[in-house]
Amino acid sequence: MTVIFVSLDQKIHYSMICKNTDLFSRLEIELYKVEEYKEFKQTENYFIAKGKKVNRFETLEENGIKNSDIITLNKID
Repeated sequence: MTVIFVSLDQKIHYSMICKNTDLFSRLEIELYKVEEYKEFKQTENYFIAKGKKVNRFETLEENGIKNSDIITLNKID
C-alpha cells in the first residue's frame, strides 16, 4: 500500500510504500531520513489521518489508515 505525507506548511509532500501491518513509528522514522525532511526530526510533531490523531505505536491498520490515505504532519510550537 501507499500513504501520502503532507505538512500544513506544504514543505512535505511525500508518498511512501508500506504494509498495513507496519507500525506507524517506522514510517515516521523513514520520513525523517529523507534529506529534504530531516529538519522535522528536530521538532515535536503529531500526525492526523482521516481527522483522527495517529497513534505512533499502532499499526497502520489499527490506526484505520488505508491505501492512498493522506497523513498530515503538524508541528507543535
